[in-house]
Amino acid sequence: MPKLEPKAIQKELEAGKVRPVYWIYGGEAMKSRELLKRIRSAVFGDSSEAPGSASGFGFASAFREAILDGAECEVFEVLDAAQSLSLGGGGKLVLVKQAHSLKDPEPLLDLCGSEFVKVAEGGSVVVFLSKDLDQRKKFSKGLIEKAACVPCEEIAEEDREAWVGYLAKRKGLMLNPTEVNSLRALDPWSLDGVERELEKMETAGSPADREGVLLGGGEGQHASEVFVEAFFRRDRARALPEVRHFADSPEAALPLLGLLSWNVKMLVGLLKDREAGTRETKLGSFLQDRFTAYLREWTLADAISLQSALAKVDFSTKQTPRDPLGTWSSLVLDFCR
Repeated sequence: MPKLEPKAIQKELEAGKVRPVYWIYGGEAMKSRELLKRIRSAVFGDSSEAPGSASGFGFASAFREAILDGAECEVFEVLDAAQSLSLGGGGKLVLVKQAHSLKDPEPLLDLCGSEFVKVAEGGSVVVFLSKDLDQRKKFSKGLIEKAACVPCEEIAEEDREAWVGYLAKRKGLMLNPTEVNSLRALDPWSLDGVERELEKMETAGSPADREGVLLGGGEGQHASEVFVEAFFRRDRARALPEVRHFADSPEAALPLLGLLSWNVKMLVGLLKDREAGTRETKLGSFLQDRFTAYLREWTLADAISLQSALAKVDFSTKQTPRDPLGTWSSLVLDFCR
């Protein structure tokens, strides 16, 4: 059986098809949670009394749900939990967290007997949550052949804009290009991180009221937007005066550093593409024109040097008592004309 994307599993579950074993792996926690929620619903039904329906991983029913930790349990405990009958009838769910930590897991392949399981008749469903799936191992190869292996890996750079749009639409938020760019450039980036920022924007209310939410205050946000545009156009006269608006505020400076780091990462990728005649770095349509203008101002060597300089500014902002206004001003003087 090939690896299955979360959407394919969701369609199966909506059609009432539940597999006996799911191995969900990867670092994108929101994808894993959403998929687990759907599997739970398929096993227990939509009742609000279903085990775990209210509190996710934190609640376990002794009757219909067992939660184990792969770092602490043995394989035979997983087998026993899966093969024991649920009291009170209906399907049973066995959830194994940190499944990558299980030792000698080969016997678990015996759980993958049939393609689908009849949960209404008391069938058991085992969900393994793992950080990865090492396809070099014999067990992993057997798992891919017999179980539903579902990657919930980090979102690719070129897909982040679409995910930002999807999560915003789910909350009924209309984002402007600056907000989309800021959310796409979060560092570190995850769906949970985007969701948290959207929640702040949702709380702020109207587009006018949420100005500055992403970059630490209205004045700070406006200064950051002007600064980013001026800096990557290497316009010293425009960039330098903006420094005073955010340099002394870590709440504004740190998100701005993330935004700058993302922009320079894209810039380096585009410059490498230009030199190699490739198109590996992909941008959304509204960013394409902006970066086309930036490319005229930068060489690959300068952009790589900027990456190193930003790392030093980041360290200085977080770890050392150096004058922040001087640090940011030096960055502008070194890279803008």
